[in-house]
Amino acid sequence: MSYNFDEYIDRTGTNCAKWDHYAEQFPGMDAQDCIPMWVADTDFRAPKEVIEALVAKAQYGIYGYSRAKTKSFDEAVINWVEKRHGWKLLPEWIVPTGGVVPAITCAIQALTKEEDGIVIQPPVYYPFKDTITNNNRKVIENPLRLNEEEGQYEIDFADLEEKLKDSQVKIFILCNPHNPVGRVWEEKDLRKIGELCLKYNVLIFADEIHGDLILPGYKHIPMGLLNKEIRDITITSYSPSKTFNLAGLQASAMVIPNEKLRLEYQKRLRINRMTELNYFATTALEAAYNHGEEYLEGFLEYISGNIAYAIDFVDKHLPGVRIIKPQGTYLVWFDFRGTGLTPDEIDSLIIEKAKVAVDLGRWFGKEGAGFARFNFACHRSTLVKALNQLKAAL
Repeated sequence: MSYNFDEYIDRTGTNCAKWDHYAEQFPGMDAQDCIPMWVADTDFRAPKEVIEALVAKAQYGIYGYSRAKTKSFDEAVINWVEKRHGWKLLPEWIVPTGGVVPAITCAIQALTKEEDGIVIQPPVYYPFKDTITNNNRKVIENPLRLNEEEGQYEIDFADLEEKLKDSQVKIFILCNPHNPVGRVWEEKDLRKIGELCLKYNVLIFADEIHGDLILPGYKHIPMGLLNKEIRDITITSYSPSKTFNLAGLQASAMVIPNEKLRLEYQKRLRINRMTELNYFATTALEAAYNHGEEYLEGFLEYISGNIAYAIDFVDKHLPGVRIIKPQGTYLVWFDFRGTGLTPDEIDSLIIEKAKVAVDLGRWFGKEGAGFARFNFACHRSTLVKALNQLKAAL
């Protein structure tokens, strides 16, 4: 393995949102014993090939205008997606964008009008809802159901169909793997979503930026790989940001096979002056996708070890707490409802007593009350300390 994930790296004092700015989100937290496990980036360095490529570009010393849509950019995305996910993209389908949330914003602006409905599946990544409401569109919720016996979330397809029937609904946002619950959707689920969206003339925005982070025993299936009909109503987002810890560079690629949708989308990018990427972003994306496979395999192995350790610890030492075992991502959904505490008491337990900074479940929708999202992309010692502080708080 070319990277040592067991090296502890101190991120404090680097203007790091996770480690240096948590007090803005959680006032009163003591820096001495607070454990930040919230913001969805990692505590590991990027692959050495990415660092070397960025250093070389920085040393050149000229940071003028550049172009994102290049042959090398397209080839890096095409080769990575085909190698990791089995989907052969065409260069013309690829649209460079400066981050996935801005890309979703442009899709909403380009392909819907004010008061149109957009379906999300809470508990879900909360910027989806913010982006919809900030653009004066209506949030339509299709809540996931927790199968208590199996300990996994499922889609309520009867409810989804009822929501998609509404002629005002124009887009369905798919999160796969699902953030925060860690569910990797199976082909049968994806096909049913696609068929319903085709039936009711609803577009699909497939947020697949965690799609590289699939844990052993599971497989990521791109929405656009299912068939041509579903592919033609789907915009898929890809980014190396979660996989290789490049979120601060804001590099992503939208895959839009349908030419009409793509032209509308590109028009909105031009209106918003968002057609180009940061000078360093394209270099980082290309280096990561061209050289990052060995790094990713080591990363997944380390995260799997963190998850196994935590599941064992929780079972033995945190009565009333359970982990919804993730199938993908390094984000882990803890269920505290068995403690008998109220949602507010649970939040207080985690933040004020245990002093672990996490994404509180209620941020992801009312369905998240009593839960919390922990970021396991950290050194094992960070995880151990956080779990022990939870144990002491309980």
